[in-house]
Amino acid sequence: MAPTDYVAANSPKSLTGAQDSIDAVVVEKTPDNDAQAKGDLVSLGELFSFADGKDRLLMIAGTIGAVVAGMAQPLQIVLIGDVLNSLNPSDSSASIADKVDDAVLNYVYVAVSAMIAGFLQVACWSTTASRQVKQIRCAYMNSIVTKEIGWFDVNEPMQLSTRIVEAAVMIHEGMGRKIGDGVHSFSMALSGVTIGLIKGWDMALILIALMPFVAFTAFLSMKVLTKATQTGIEAYGQAGAIAQESLSNARTVHTFNALNHFINKYKTALDSAAQAGIRKSFAVGWGTGLMFFTMLCTYAVGMFYGAYRVANDQLDDDKCTGSGCYDGGRVVVVFAAVLTGSMAIGQAAPSVEAVVAARAAAYDVFQTIRRASLIDPLSDNGKTLEHVSGTIEIKDVSFAYPSRPEAKVCSEYSLTIRAGETVALVGPSGSGKSTIVSLLERFYDPLSGTVSIDGVDVRDLNVKWLRHQIGFVGQEPVLFPTTIMENIRHGNPSASDDQVKEAARMANAFNFVQRLPQGFNTEVGERGTQLSGGQKQRIAIARALVKNPPILLLDEATSALDTESEYIVQKSLDQLLARSNRTTIVIAHRLSTIRNADRIVVHSNGTIAEIGSHSELMNITGGHYRKLVESQNSPNKNDNVVSEVVERQDLVPFEVTEVSTKDLTATTIGSKADAEHQDEEALSKPSDALARVRKMASPEWKFLFAGGVGAILNAGVFPAWGVMMAKITVLFFDYSKTEHEMVHDARYWSLGFVGLGFIYGFSTLLQNYCFGVASERLIARVRLDAFSAMLRQDIGWFDKSENASGALLSRLSSDAATLKAMTSETLNRLVVNLTTLVIVFAVCFFFSWQMTLILLAMAPLLTISSFLVNKSVADGDSTSKKDNDVDATAGALLTNTISSIRTVASLGMERDLSDRYKGYLETSKQTDTRAGVVAGAAFGFSLGMMLLVAALLFYVSSRWISKGTITFEDMFAVLMVFSLSSFSIGSAAQGATDPKKAQQSAENIFKIIDRVPLIDALSTSGHTPSPVSGSLEFHDVHFAYPSRPEAPIYQGYNLKIAPGQTIALVGASGCGKSTVIALLERFYDPYAGMVTLDGVDLRQLQLPWLRDRISLVSQEPVLFTGTIAENITLGKPTATHDDVVEAAKAASALDFIRNLPDGFETDVGDLGGQFSGGQKQRIALARALLRDPDILLLDEATSALDNESEKAVQDSLNRLMKLKQRTTIIVAHRLSTIRNADLIAVTDNGIIIEIGSHDELVQLPHGKYKELLSRQAQ
Repeated sequence: MAPTDYVAANSPKSLTGAQDSIDAVVVEKTPDNDAQAKGDLVSLGELFSFADGKDRLLMIAGTIGAVVAGMAQPLQIVLIGDVLNSLNPSDSSASIADKVDDAVLNYVYVAVSAMIAGFLQVACWSTTASRQVKQIRCAYMNSIVTKEIGWFDVNEPMQLSTRIVEAAVMIHEGMGRKIGDGVHSFSMALSGVTIGLIKGWDMALILIALMPFVAFTAFLSMKVLTKATQTGIEAYGQAGAIAQESLSNARTVHTFNALNHFINKYKTALDSAAQAGIRKSFAVGWGTGLMFFTMLCTYAVGMFYGAYRVANDQLDDDKCTGSGCYDGGRVVVVFAAVLTGSMAIGQAAPSVEAVVAARAAAYDVFQTIRRASLIDPLSDNGKTLEHVSGTIEIKDVSFAYPSRPEAKVCSEYSLTIRAGETVALVGPSGSGKSTIVSLLERFYDPLSGTVSIDGVDVRDLNVKWLRHQIGFVGQEPVLFPTTIMENIRHGNPSASDDQVKEAARMANAFNFVQRLPQGFNTEVGERGTQLSGGQKQRIAIARALVKNPPILLLDEATSALDTESEYIVQKSLDQLLARSNRTTIVIAHRLSTIRNADRIVVHSNGTIAEIGSHSELMNITGGHYRKLVESQNSPNKNDNVVSEVVERQDLVPFEVTEVSTKDLTATTIGSKADAEHQDEEALSKPSDALARVRKMASPEWKFLFAGGVGAILNAGVFPAWGVMMAKITVLFFDYSKTEHEMVHDARYWSLGFVGLGFIYGFSTLLQNYCFGVASERLIARVRLDAFSAMLRQDIGWFDKSENASGALLSRLSSDAATLKAMTSETLNRLVVNLTTLVIVFAVCFFFSWQMTLILLAMAPLLTISSFLVNKSVADGDSTSKKDNDVDATAGALLTNTISSIRTVASLGMERDLSDRYKGYLETSKQTDTRAGVVAGAAFGFSLGMMLLVAALLFYVSSRWISKGTITFEDMFAVLMVFSLSSFSIGSAAQGATDPKKAQQSAENIFKIIDRVPLIDALSTSGHTPSPVSGSLEFHDVHFAYPSRPEAPIYQGYNLKIAPGQTIALVGASGCGKSTVIALLERFYDPYAGMVTLDGVDLRQLQLPWLRDRISLVSQEPVLFTGTIAENITLGKPTATHDDVVEAAKAASALDFIRNLPDGFETDVGDLGGQFSGGQKQRIALARALLRDPDILLLDEATSALDNESEKAVQDSLNRLMKLKQRTTIIVAHRLSTIRNADLIAVTDNGIIIEIGSHDELVQLPHGKYKELLSRQAQ
């Protein structure tokens, strides 16, 4: 949808002074704007825009340290030049040692300075990066919770939580160590070039003049790199969205055997991301290789020119005698200085790559942060009224949802509600009833017209204050993963415990809460999954009542309650309304619940068709309301299906399911304990994790082998470079040659450098591309395996708070990515470093075994130095297990917040959730600082140690040269090979990733992959009997939910259902009705006893086959991102379009679907958010009917439908059951819908207390069913 459409749909036309900000938002969101045209990058200044005063000081100190540390190598070259002239073979040996001593002392000074500077560089940049990334994450969270609801309609909510997790890693990488490394490299480059210009400006200029070719190749590679990075981020965002919606709604996924569907979708997204990563690796290899090739070609020219100048100045008959004359030392200094500067530019490539990636990753995050909310709930702007009487006026309102601006929901709608009046809104699904609630809550603003309270336009009122005046209870209650006490208190944070308990009493929730082992301190689980639907609804009602608001909005608020609870809650609500004189708007499909409303407003196509009291509307002959009432009271209504809302003590619409890789024939308490033990003991040996990661990379062994060959070739370049440098340096001092001979030899070595450049370019491309292919495919494979393992886990596993969907997404995004360090990256560094060391010592031994022995003696120091370099990277970027857990907790909070954003907005929880998120991140601040200091100390020591070793080599070699033990060429060859190879090792170390962090990530991932679920949804083992008659039996079943083993649901439950029989389960919320469905679907297995189908224990049947025989329609329908057609075919992917149309027709959904502009190709939005509850339910019903099941489970399946749709759907279901003899189980609170059931089983406290037909049960004196029927009639 175009941004202008979005703003048009959300911009209040009478909102003064806001148009400028709205226009700014449009520009910011427009895909074709300048920022995106430049490649979707934030500027470097914007990247650091979250720095505070302390961060700026740290960045200044870190930059100074990096600049000084970068100057160390060029300063060393100046000292080398002075020494070389003193080591001239033509000089007497006696004076050599004395001339070197001063240079060695200067070396020590430079080394000490480098240690201090290196410490500042790493410690400061690492610390400030951690601080700033935390600020960015907090700002992102704050921005998300303050966005208007319309923004979520046009943005993909499922990608929002994964986006920040992925981006935070990249941003931290690009604004921390890599910035310091980059400044270090550029300081080295600038210092080297400056020294070159001072010592020999003409030669330096020739070298510098050729640098634009190097820069051009770098520019091309960065351009490709930027595009590939952004593509990768978007692809991983899509993969994260797929994982989020499937993991958080796994019950539905398992019900329809859709695991492979979502696994394949996830794999497709991962494949796209992997291809982007491979293109990125190619860009890095191609760009770096080409850059070094052009660089070495440039040096070939420079060396030849240097030889020409030496030959001309020293070997010509007219020998040069001025201060500007070129000798061997001057050429070496100029050449080495510019060489070092140029190599430093090459070393900056990983830093530039990381910064570019960080800028790309930050783009979407910063766009979200800086995009102003059109309706800001945390703004202090707006009026607050001293007293709210509750008069509501809706005048000439027209409105369309931002996602469908072409389809107006309300058109010139007007309605006035007097203070204290109770008004009921009725009408078909999608007629605009819930829209009125959304406009009152200011989730949206109208396109035209006004909505006012007590005569004040709601757009002129403070948003937070406004929402605090309104209590809202929706049809699909959302609870947060905390205690019952805190969930109720969310309605009024200042409420005391006694006030919370009183609200629970008013909502008829107090008794069931008190019966729970932990009472009001019971954790409800993610989205309230530990409670039944009815229990959740009562908690939500208590949460609204504890506000004691002047305006109460009830959107099917009692639809999830059983008859007795509904009667008591409704009575409580009626008494409350009578006492408080509050204004109440009731949205209802069950017309019996709103007969006593002061006025009833009948909606039709976004306008008011009729308005009046119940008696007034009933007197209108042929009126809309009268037809609805007559239809609802029709005897045909009592056929036999459906239900409204089920209590799902554990069977809630979202959650994930267990799957086991082994065939389990029984589930016992012992096996459950074994599974728990397995969770704790998995991967007890870290080495196993390392070996398994490498084994997972084995399918790419050809790429790893080719990458290894490239790495070996690459490792040999720098030692060869050192030998060639030594040879040509000796040539510069060989004054015995003629001018022609020196120029001839220089030409030979120059061409050698061109060849060396070609080898380096080819090997770098081969190395980066092949290792990139291996690593990207490995990450995709690990993520896919981990996601598959997560999705197939048992429901009991998902009931645990540590396995909330947000925490699992964090594992998929961060832990899987870290594993690169354990395969291609580790192998790359290992091959390069080991090969380089072997070649270095072999070459050095060839030239001088004495100096080589010195190097070997220094090996322990060099090893410690290399270890500390890697450790500095590890400690600077590491994330401890504790920090991993903190990130997972914060990620889960963000995910839950986004998925429940309407409830968050209604309750005004934005500040509380934002502060809680910040609190989680703050817990690791001291750890970050300590890690930065340790990393800085390690890096500084390693940097200084390299210089001290070189100083020692100079000192010892000068003594040996003076004694004639070694030659000048031997010494310089060993020195150049050692020095240049240290660049290679240092460059490889710069890309190192924390091995401890990788090991922890591997253990986290394999702990999930290795967990053997108790119930395997993908297992192909088990019986598949044919045909299926549909006989079901529960025989002496004992069961308790794994999350509450101390609270048994069944203790000897028995029920027998004959083939083709329709049985209805009734009873109070929490009595065990929905548990029957959970056990039939094998979401859980009983601890004792058995459930059988046609006499066969369900545990002996193939699970996918079993679930294909069953269709479930639950009270809270779950739709997935995609089109209507894709959602309907989820249960039967092989269905034709005609089959889909027929199923939609049977579910009474065809008409409203065909009226949509895109028909069956209409996108349903996040969790079906683009449709009303009734429309979603009909799509879900069509999905179930398409399967033509042998067993039909209806769990309050029509509770979300309006009267007309419910009757049509009910008729369709009745026809469906007549066409084929199928066993049907109905969970219902509305008893009128199940009168014609063959059997009605009344359940209480986990046992069946009455069973029989309707006629039989009403004959029982003092029977429970008779009592429930009587209450419902009232």
